[in-house]
Amino acid sequence: MCLTFAEETPGSGSDKKEILLAHVFDILNEARVKHLVARPFRSEDRTQTEGICFCCDDCCAYFIDPKEKCDKGEMIERTDHDLCNDCGICIDVCHFGARKISGGELLLFREKCYGCGLCVDVCPLECVKMAER
Repeated sequence: MCLTFAEETPGSGSDKKEILLAHVFDILNEARVKHLVARPFRSEDRTQTEGICFCCDDCCAYFIDPKEKCDKGEMIERTDHDLCNDCGICIDVCHFGARKISGGELLLFREKCYGCGLCVDVCPLECVKMAER
């Protein structure tokens, strides 16, 4: 699901319509509950942000097509390994493949982190924080 900021912005769905602010908050809440990745989409020349997509890994080009332009966010995860119990809950929400369990231990591939923050949202021990890149 996407929010566009201007009527002339091309949409990829068939249900494009103007909505009230209350519906925007409903969309933001649904995206949070479903652990969707909030990603800006930009004009062809990459100078204007035209909207926000709330992406899941089953249909979004950011995850399906490795050639799709997807800017990494200004933030990156920081995991406190002293607090982490290697439960792996964060792996299921990391659509970018930056987290993996191997030999019972959480491995991080920070070069793959796009800074979406979903790992922060699901960590039961609150050992994952976001920091500037």
